[in-house]
Amino acid sequence: MKKMLLISFAVLGLVACTKKKPFESVKSGMNTAKVTELVGEPSQKMPMMIAEWWVYPDDNKMIIMVNDTVSKVVIDLKSVQDSMQSVTGDLKTLEHQLNNQMDSMQIQLKNQLDSLK
Repeated sequence: MKKMLLISFAVLGLVACTKKKPFESVKSGMNTAKVTELVGEPSQKMPMMIAEWWVYPDDNKMIIMVNDTVSKVVIDLKSVQDSMQSVTGDLKTLEHQLNNQMDSMQIQLKNQLDSLK
């Protein structure tokens, strides 16, 4: 009987440890203490201008905090990371195009100035 009771407690302990964190309970407007109580401390806190990103990579989640209050819960961190990489690539392409246009404009301006001499 004691052995069975001990095994039951061990199984319950394992189930409790593997239970998913209740991110669906985290709502906009909650304070940091409540978020920490519900889902625990994040693996990483990333300051971003006026916000702080709380990252939970094992759960594929991110919580955006503004003034110690939940602003947004990102339910699919991987898709956000993929989108950011795509945008970064687009921005680099745009930067390259703008630099080429500026170089071309500088050459045209120089030629026009030279023709006025």
